[in-house]
Amino acid sequence: SSSSSSSSVVVQVQHRRSFSTLPPNDPQAQFKPKPPTELNLEMAEGIQNANQLILKYGVGRQRLELLAKEQDEKALPLVVKWQRMMEIYLGAQLHVIASLGYETNEQGIMMYTQQLAQFVSKCDPQQQEKFRMVGRETWREMLIMAFDLDRELIADKYGEEMGIVDARNTVHKVASRLIEPVVLETVATRVAQIPPQSDQQMEMGMKHSIIQDVVVNEVYLGGDPPLVEELGFGEGPKGYALMQYVMAYHENDPLCMQYTSSSMHKIWQAAGLDLGNMNPPAVGNMPMDIPK
Repeated sequence: SSSSSSSSVVVQVQHRRSFSTLPPNDPQAQFKPKPPTELNLEMAEGIQNANQLILKYGVGRQRLELLAKEQDEKALPLVVKWQRMMEIYLGAQLHVIASLGYETNEQGIMMYTQQLAQFVSKCDPQQQEKFRMVGRETWREMLIMAFDLDRELIADKYGEEMGIVDARNTVHKVASRLIEPVVLETVATRVAQIPPQSDQQMEMGMKHSIIQDVVVNEVYLGGDPPLVEELGFGEGPKGYALMQYVMAYHENDPLCMQYTSSSMHKIWQAAGLDLGNMNPPAVGNMPMDIPK
């Protein structure tokens, strides 16, 4: 009895020591993490799988399920809900990459994203497709949880992926709606109403918000009938989320990318954004799109 008691005390003391405060001059207290200079296959797969684990089974899932309960569109508009979903996604990603030494901020995410893109570009086509598949699975699972999508309906209606011809027709229809004069005029008019800003980044952020709001509420959810309903994906935010789920399979199709890029260039120009200073892939993406 006394032996077990003393061993218990030792364990408790060691446990406390494990989390004790280090002296300022201790090397561990002065430790500053360093990010990798490049990724290898084990690191790239490990980060992607760990991110998926958090979103599928961990704190990410808990937060997505909480977000799903906020179904009232007036209380939580689609654009806001989408932003919160992406914050949960990026939060999980930050948690993982921080343990590899990346900064826990936008710069850290950008550095990891660039290194991942560099590594994947050197992989063979089969490995590239594997990365895309895991990323797509993570993205789709996140959409199902955040928007409480019907898994049975998805399995019945979209058990087989949408064919490439239908996918291209869908993207072309979206792109055509995006560049309608009334849409471009709405963007230009609302941007013109922004008060002069001394901070260029803040001004750019405000323009981005206008683009996002117009694209979502005037193009996808606006019109009679709304575009998501016309395309057969259903009503409102759930219809939009289902469309994103289905279209994720063809996100890298060259013609789909060309349609999207061409229309988004015109939207950005209408907002008075300088395309010369922008990251080309970012210009070509929809405002609320699958994370690359």
